[in-house]
Amino acid sequence: MLDYGMPDPTEARSWDIAELAKEANVSSRTIRYYGELGLLCAHKRGPNGRRIFGPTALERLRFIVRLKKIGLTLEQIGELNHTFDRGQTPGMLGRLEQMLGARLGETAARLLELSQLQQDLQSYRDRIQQKQAQLRAESK
Repeated sequence: MLDYGMPDPTEARSWDIAELAKEANVSSRTIRYYGELGLLCAHKRGPNGRRIFGPTALERLRFIVRLKKIGLTLEQIGELNHTFDRGQTPGMLGRLEQMLGARLGETAARLLELSQLQQDLQSYRDRIQQKQAQLRAESK
């Protein structure tokens, strides 16, 4: 078959660090750091010695980014990865559910704190505005 410059759909896509970083919208340094922590591994080295990452690395990187956005620590993410890598998907999902439940509780508590802060700020602002109105009235 002729090659018209199109990728072979039967071949798995792979990326070097820069390409993977762009694809996942993170920095190359982030990928290296995750590699140092054991959260993300290259599946091979290219002829020039550069790390090459496959589709599972992109999937895992996106998973890490999502978990970080919802407030899980890299340590927690590492725990989940370790459980998953040992072939214990149900265990990983159970642990993730526990972590998400804890985050939901923390978020609910934080929302209550923020709501109270909003009320306090509004009350303080109202008093300031009243004081300003009182001072204007007295100066007339």
